[in-house]
Formats: sequence, structure tokens, C-alpha cells
Amino acid sequence: MPNFEYPIVLCLLLLLPVVWLIGSARSALSQHQYSNIALLSNLPTSSRQKYHNIVPLLYLLALAGIIIACAQPFTKTQHVAEQSQGIAISIVVDVSSSMDFQMNIADQRKPRMEIAKKALRQFVLGDEKNLSGRPNDLISVITFARYPDTLVPLTNAHQALVSMTDEITTSSRPNEDGTAFGDATALAAAQLHHYETTLGLENDSIKSKVVILLTDGENNTGKYDPLMAAAMAKKWGIKIYTISIADVETKSFTADSGNTLQLEQTMVSGDWVLQTMAQSTGGTFQRAHDFQSLQSVYEEINALETSSLLRVTFQDRQAIFKLPVLFSLMCFLLANILNASWLRKQV
Repeated sequence: MPNFEYPIVLCLLLLLPVVWLIGSARSALSQHQYSNIALLSNLPTSSRQKYHNIVPLLYLLALAGIIIACAQPFTKTQHVAEQSQGIAISIVVDVSSSMDFQMNIADQRKPRMEIAKKALRQFVLGDEKNLSGRPNDLISVITFARYPDTLVPLTNAHQALVSMTDEITTSSRPNEDGTAFGDATALAAAQLHHYETTLGLENDSIKSKVVILLTDGENNTGKYDPLMAAAMAKKWGIKIYTISIADVETKSFTADSGNTLQLEQTMVSGDWVLQTMAQSTGGTFQRAHDFQSLQSVYEEINALETSSLLRVTFQDRQAIFKLPVLFSLMCFLLANILNASWLRKQV
């Protein structure tokens, strides 16, 4: 059913019967110009006499159409859309030569790099168990040793991203080896800030910005101090989640009783730097010593950084005043044709 922008205009339709009555009264009065028409009363009625009211009726209908058009009729359709509200994530991965050291995964020993790539794949695509994947997020991957490098810019093409990360290898050149996660974090934060300000991601489609830093060593090279990079991220509203990945080191001690005690501990120097980076930006710091613990870290991050869906309701309005205007023109044209031909008045 159509709606009207100015429904008060439709009140003019009530005047149309009055116009019709006035026109009929004038037609009746015009017959009194003859002194006596009694002799004509027995004559048969012609078709022109039967339908002589068609022309004024068409003019009246044309006027009704104009009145309806002036009320500006329109139709409205309500739509409900779901808008995903994702997160912009930059995953920063250490590719220094120490990532070739082996760790435990399913009772096997494999390089840390392989374990890190498998955990990253499950975080992005999901594992059909505890990780549902990040389908609504923009994700980038930055690798670093002595120098940071953007492997994949921010994208929602997650399958292609994972395919590229599967090809990551550790640094094999001595002059490029090292651990510069300060530079890598600064690059990740700068890219997220650039995408937000330059490409318009400050709207409701981005819920938050996150850097996930995975490393197995201490920052020992690069231009940016890690805490300086964290300060940049905090200024731009970016949270940093840091992961220290290292094997479990077992140390043996001999007690006074002569018994040998073994103490397992994850030994990574500089963990306090990673912890400070995370805490200063609102993120968390975790240690991982095998695939299961690394997977649990990603599960915790996945639970903390959740995407959402926004339901947006809007109405689509379409003006239909052209229909009554076209109807009026057709009535007016037909009335003029009849008035000039078959139903013309004889003078």
C-alpha cells in the first residue's frame, strides 16, 4: 500500500463530487435556453447523448490523478542487513635461525618454525575444535630476523595468507640473522595505523587493532627499542599480545639426602621486555614450550579478541508519483480526442 509525503493534499479529492454536481447543474441550466423541448422528448436517444458525460468524467479523473501526484505517493521497503565487525590483526613471526631448534608436538620433535606455522594456520582458519578461525578479520603477516619484512599485507583472503605463511623459512644468511622484534613491532603498528587513517578503517567495520608477536629470543639488533615500539602502538590504540616460544630446559639438582631432583623451566632471557610491551598496551604475555601450549595461547587470544555482527535496519523509499501523472495525462488526452471527434458539441 502506498504512503504519501503530504497526505493532507488528498483532502482535495473530497471537492471532486462538488465539481461534478456543479458541472451537471450548468448542463441542466443550458437546456432552459429553449422555450419548449416537449416535441423532442419522444425522439430516440443517440449514442452521443448516452455517453456525453464521459468527457467531463475523464477531466475529473485527470484532476484526481494530479491531486494524488501532488501528495507525493511512495512505497517503502524495510531491509535488515548484518554487518560484520572484525579486528585488524598483524601477526609478527620470528624467522631467526634459532627457530630451527626443535620442540615437542604429538610426542615428536619438530622445528619451532613448523610448530609456529601450524598454530598460525589453525588460528586463522580454525581447527574445528577450540578455534573457530577469524573469518571477519583483516590479517597481515610480518616476518623478522635482523630486518622486518611484510610477507602478507592486511587482507581477508585468509586461504592465500595461510598458503604464503606455509612457505616461510628461517634465515640462512649470517649477515641477516638476528632478532629485531622492536623494529618488527614498530612496522606492524605503523601499518595498522596507516590503514586506519588512510584507507578509512576507522569506521564501525573495525572493532580493534592487534599485534601478535611471536619470538624465541631477546631483541639484539634493530633501530627501535621494543618498549619504544610498544609506546607507538599504545599511542595509536593498538594492543600487543606477546608470545615467548622456547623449549623446556631441564636442570638437575642433588639434594642433601642424595636424591637427584629435576627442575623444568622455560629459559628465555628478556621475557620481562615482552611482558612489559604487552601490559603497557592492554595485551597479555604468554610462554609456550610446545605445540599444545602455543595452541592454548592462541585460544586465549581468540577468546579475548572477538568479532561481532551488527544488525542494520534501513528503509528503501521509492517515489511513484509518475503513475498518477501518467494516468492524468492519458485521461486528459482521451477526453480531448473524444471532445474533438465523436462526442464533440454541435454549435
